[in-house]
Amino acid sequence: MDVDYTKANNEKLEEFVMQMISDKGAELDDDAREEEKDRLLDELSAKLDEAMINALPDDKAEKLDQLLNEKGNDAAESEIHALIYGSTNEINAAVEATMNEFRDNYLKGEA
Repeated sequence: MDVDYTKANNEKLEEFVMQMISDKGAELDDDAREEEKDRLLDELSAKLDEAMINALPDDKAEKLDQLLNEKGNDAAESEIHALIYGSTNEINAAVEATMNEFRDNYLKGEA
């Protein structure tokens, strides 16, 4: 179930990034477009991860910290998702704001 959820999110992010590239009107060949897409996906993913973690309520942030301290890289993705996505309103607002800001900066030439 987590894999399908992650795959769906990745596909949505890829669509978002490809639309940004198209909206910017940059004339890129296929290889350059693919490189730009990959670069933007990496940057956007990092910004979204940071925004979601920063948007967590204190109690969930502490639980996430504890989980990562106890299990490190062995922490299950499902455990992390449960903590992060259990704060839907805060997370949705953070994701939306981050994506809008990222898009605006890219179209202005700042990303």
